[in-house]
Amino acid sequence: MWHCDNGFCNKVFRPTTNISMYTSMSRCKLLCSGPQLWPQPIGYTYFSKTIVSLSISKLEYKFQSIPSDSVNQYLAEAFKLFLKDLARLEKIDTKSREPLKEPVNKMIIQLDIESDSDPRLRTNTDEAYVVKIDTEKHQVFIKISAVSFCGVRHGLETLSQLILLDQSTGTLITLSHAVIKDAPSYKYRGVMIDTGRNYIPVIDLMRTLDGMAMCKLNTFHWRISDVTSFPLKLSKTPELFEHGGYERSMVYTREDVKAVVKRAGIRGIRVLIEVALPGPVGRPWSWMTDTSCPTKTENFTCNNPLCLRLLMTESIFDVIQNIYAEIIELTNVDDIFHLSDGIFSLMRCNHLIEDRDGYLDKALFRLRMANKGFMPKLPIIWYSPHLSRDFEAKVWEKFGVQLLDWTQNPSEFYLSQFKVIHSTKWDLSCEMKKQRCTRYRTWQEMYSWKSWRNIEVFTIEGGETVLWTDVVDTGNIDEHLWPRAAAVAERLWSDMVANSSATKFVYLRLDTHRWRMLLRGVKVKPIWPAWCSFNPGICLERIP
Repeated sequence: MWHCDNGFCNKVFRPTTNISMYTSMSRCKLLCSGPQLWPQPIGYTYFSKTIVSLSISKLEYKFQSIPSDSVNQYLAEAFKLFLKDLARLEKIDTKSREPLKEPVNKMIIQLDIESDSDPRLRTNTDEAYVVKIDTEKHQVFIKISAVSFCGVRHGLETLSQLILLDQSTGTLITLSHAVIKDAPSYKYRGVMIDTGRNYIPVIDLMRTLDGMAMCKLNTFHWRISDVTSFPLKLSKTPELFEHGGYERSMVYTREDVKAVVKRAGIRGIRVLIEVALPGPVGRPWSWMTDTSCPTKTENFTCNNPLCLRLLMTESIFDVIQNIYAEIIELTNVDDIFHLSDGIFSLMRCNHLIEDRDGYLDKALFRLRMANKGFMPKLPIIWYSPHLSRDFEAKVWEKFGVQLLDWTQNPSEFYLSQFKVIHSTKWDLSCEMKKQRCTRYRTWQEMYSWKSWRNIEVFTIEGGETVLWTDVVDTGNIDEHLWPRAAAVAERLWSDMVANSSATKFVYLRLDTHRWRMLLRGVKVKPIWPAWCSFNPGICLERIP
């Protein structure tokens, strides 16, 4: 049985009768520790201290207010996923079940989307939601309401975390009464995966989307190409994948991209595809005559095809416009766009600042043309020092920059002109030296990083974990992503100043969430030995 001790549930063998006990870990967690929600809601919450039993076989649901047919289609698919998760819980074989001493209540779920007729995640989408649970006469009434589809989807995710399996009886349980009013702290909450250095199969990307949805992350930043490969089959520029694919089995087709976009959309996630431009662009662009690989001095050479970069010619920008147009068509995301533009070091031969004057101005013009004459509300590039130059800073003023490697310098005041996406301390990759991993950042470090709030910027749009795949592929992508990306997800959703470190209750909630993610097929690394999951109070004695 289970005993509640200072907010922690500990397993007790041969329990005595003079202390209160719970027959299952789930019952104890709901009443002792409280619902183990991830990310933590930041609005008003109320939870009762009584438990009711439920069953999918006694379920009714109603889509109360649906503003469009497309929203109805998205919501129907999202609700199927919710029911699938509950069914998965009910199918768990719990040995030595005890007879159920309380009635199984009828569950009535009502979903209400108030006004947003576009199911896609947009830059102005309201993701707030409200979940209410009330019980009366053996009926559990559950209402989820939001302005948008994305809000209701988040509410369904929260509800799925409120409904647990009672291991002692094999039935579903939840609290008899609850209220959660919740909304994210930041609009942009992303995960970037680089598929240019190592190819990541579509099935792994799909599973990543499932994990993101469980953590309420909303942007899958797909850096699809790099100097080493271009594994995307575009209809207007097939030469790029023909010269840039490692082999034909390591290429994403248009159908692959559309499948990823569809899966993401149902989970309230947008897909941003980034093509690494303007250079270095490497071998994938070697078919074009307007590429360059200059020799500066005897000690500053470039004889490696990976160092190829693009010249600032109209023919190059014609190709770039075609790429932009096809990306917008495939992703159906036209209000935010990642133009890359980063200057990443490779063999000292790719210092491009002096050879790429005017790139941003021309790229923005071509992006507008590719987007049917409209400028996306939030164009994004990687931050690099060239943005300190007056002309390019002015061109990019009040647009988005993503900070990857930032050392705060008071003299560099120009960040105040930009909308910023933070990634500096949220790099999931190993720090590589001489082809060896020299440093691996922990989830506790990522969860506790809060100095990003102190950088003076125009606005903080949010943040993003980034995963470069130098030593990552299908064999280890999940262990690099999870649970560290989940830790960042809570920082971006909740961002609680008063609770910005990994306290013992953060450990407890993250461990519970890890088991949920495992049950849904996401391979999450453990945060401690399994013994601590059953005896958390003892394991966490020394943590504040």
